[in-house]
Amino acid sequence: MIPEEMREIFEEFVVEAKEHLDNLEQILLELEKDPENSDLINSAFRSMHTIKGGAGFLGLSAIVETAHKAEDVLGKIRSGELSFSREIGDAILKAIDFIREALFLYSRNEEVSIDQSLIHMLSTILQGGRIASEKEKKPSLEELLDKYGLSHLKGKSIEEILEELVLMPPDKRPEELIDFIDNLIKKTTLPAEISKEIEEEADKIMMLYAEGRFLEENMEEPSTLEAQSPAKEEKVEEEKSRERKEGKKEEEVERVLRIDVQKIENLMNLVGELVLERNRLLKTIQSLSEEYQSRAVEELETVVSSVDRIVGDLQLAVMKTRMQPVKKLFQKFPRVVRDLSRLLGKEVQLIMEGEDTEMDKSLIEKLEEPLIHLLRNSIDHGIEPVEERERLGKQKVGQLKLKAYYQGDRVFISVEDDGRGIDVQKVKRKAIEKGIITPERAEKMTEKELLSLIFSPGFSTADRVSEVSGRGVGMDVVMNTVINFRGTVDVWSERGKGTRVVMSFPLTVGIIKSLLVSIGGRLFSIPIYSVLEIVSGDDAMVSHVSGEDVLILRESTIPLFSLGEILGIHMNKIGYIVVCLIGNRRVALAVEDMLGDEEVVIKPLGKVFGDIEGISGATITGDGSIVLILDPVGLIRRTVGVF
Repeated sequence: MIPEEMREIFEEFVVEAKEHLDNLEQILLELEKDPENSDLINSAFRSMHTIKGGAGFLGLSAIVETAHKAEDVLGKIRSGELSFSREIGDAILKAIDFIREALFLYSRNEEVSIDQSLIHMLSTILQGGRIASEKEKKPSLEELLDKYGLSHLKGKSIEEILEELVLMPPDKRPEELIDFIDNLIKKTTLPAEISKEIEEEADKIMMLYAEGRFLEENMEEPSTLEAQSPAKEEKVEEEKSRERKEGKKEEEVERVLRIDVQKIENLMNLVGELVLERNRLLKTIQSLSEEYQSRAVEELETVVSSVDRIVGDLQLAVMKTRMQPVKKLFQKFPRVVRDLSRLLGKEVQLIMEGEDTEMDKSLIEKLEEPLIHLLRNSIDHGIEPVEERERLGKQKVGQLKLKAYYQGDRVFISVEDDGRGIDVQKVKRKAIEKGIITPERAEKMTEKELLSLIFSPGFSTADRVSEVSGRGVGMDVVMNTVINFRGTVDVWSERGKGTRVVMSFPLTVGIIKSLLVSIGGRLFSIPIYSVLEIVSGDDAMVSHVSGEDVLILRESTIPLFSLGEILGIHMNKIGYIVVCLIGNRRVALAVEDMLGDEEVVIKPLGKVFGDIEGISGATITGDGSIVLILDPVGLIRRTVGVF
């Protein structure tokens, strides 16, 4: 149980510990490619040491013991007693997973039991490290003590052994033993703090005896330990340089302020209200300037224009506080790809691009599961086994690319592989078998429309169910997330070449641009991010195919729906047809009139109305009118069922 007075400190520790765990995981995966990289090893050691220290302060014993063992393993790798291997990496990754789970349980005030099998695994590695040391080539400390008649020092600390060696006349000191201890200290077999204390203590003892003239007669003949002084001075200088750098890093860290998410949400809501009032102000000043022509009105227009610019800048600044780089999301996937490819016996290289691309925090939090599904499908269904790739003349290692980038006012995330691609005919057969489409409809569908069927609930092309795939869940999760965040998704695939899935989302989720349309004299708002193009009713080519109205646009047929019929409002005419992209499909919505676009703030309908399919919320326009914001996905679902 975490005491209430320690709760705030614990929560800060959890945030910091998670950052260190993410850092550790990334480092371990990099170490598999570059096991001799001392910078990576040192960074991993420091992160594990920090976690252990924080957990010790809070009394989180299960984390302390696990982190301590993992730190010991990393310490032996750092000192050169152990060589990093995949097996060691697996063990430390298990320790990371355990610490993550323990943090979750501690945060819920639940008891956490130490994983004894994990502790045993780490202990075995440590014991193996000692066994694997060069015993045949070099004698142990105990053997050297026996050799030089110092058996009474067995079991004593290094400090005590050093103290007795210093008291011996220089010509009688066993150089072999001194070299052994010297190398032991250099390799930091002991924790760094203890090693430093030993060196300082040895220096003090040497100075005391030198001042007492015990060694005066032999001062011209430096001992092995004394001969190390220039190296030590260099080491001290390196330490000071490192401390200066770390101090600089700490100064940079202090510039980052952690703020409660709720405070950002409140600020966003206030900016939303300000945007609405700005719209009203702009509408009012427009009416005034049309009705009156005076210097005062012109001055007022100038002030309002300035306010409009400032509100726009403020809105952008507040939205940026909600933005986070996708790196925080992407760094979770190298581990996923590594584990899954090893499980399936495949070799896969994950390439990540655009990690500095920023997205809304609420969206990043929801994208982890959809991206895992996409990566899993690429590894399981797309990328071939090594033997098959070599037979096809492909590189032995499959390429999997995860990329984020901006385009206009939207952010895109793509998952691309160089595998076998999607068999469109197999998709068609499976969709007919599962009753997702009829054979008649399948014959009329384009290849792109058939590919989009992989996002249907319950759809799978796997011939057998495994622990990885074949259950028909996953891709519909991708589609639902995309739709819920007003996004779109598209798929490209070529047999034998690979597959690319691209999702796109608006940069912000609270304030959007919308298209104002009129039906039966009532105003409605259609989010402009889903609008592909607008066709005049007079120029539109409308036809009736298989009992359904369709819009024929550049030799393509697009399902056409009357927005008036869907909403139960009489329409006198079709003034415009709005072509929308929903998920990865195009639909056309017929409206009476169009009044242009306006920036609106989405407000929920509240508990009285609850969730209404097809209506995502309401807003207030510049003239004070309350306008419902339409959800094209929900509207089509109400009309044709599952979409």
